[in-house]
Amino acid sequence: MSEFYNVDFINIDGNYIHRTAIIHDNVRLGTNNWIGAYCVIGSNGEISGKDQKAFKGNVVIGDNNVISEHVTIQRPYEFVSTYIGDNNIIMAHSHIGHDVKILNDCEICTGVIIGGYTVIESGVKIKLGSTLRNRLKVGSNALIGLGSVVVKDVEKDTIVYGVPAKKH
Repeated sequence: MSEFYNVDFINIDGNYIHRTAIIHDNVRLGTNNWIGAYCVIGSNGEISGKDQKAFKGNVVIGDNNVISEHVTIQRPYEFVSTYIGDNNIIMAHSHIGHDVKILNDCEICTGVIIGGYTVIESGVKIKLGSTLRNRLKVGSNALIGLGSVVVKDVEKDTIVYGVPAKKH
């Protein structure tokens, strides 16, 4: 049996990538990132009426991120990159849409869906099973509670939760 199949994670340029993860050529990784099983990073997004060949940008991922199993991160349509900064944790079964920017020190819990063109500033915590519509801004150090549906921008240093999410 091949040596490849005797290890779960492969060290590629200082990043630990599970052997089942799909990392497209348009992805640029920093160092010390852990990418879990069955992740797909760099695939095209879906925008009604747009040709799949029109997706031309990159996914840029900084340093020291943990991206758990079954996470999807799409490449951008319009902007230069879908961007994940440094020291973030993106838990299992989460989806990061095209053209999204996630800055530093964020916690994206299991089953979170972030729609395209959304900006998540530093220090944000998005709890289990929350959904954020596209084209939102979530201010620094905000907390989005369990199972919330976010349909409006979230101010920095606030707590929102509910369906639809409201400030508390």
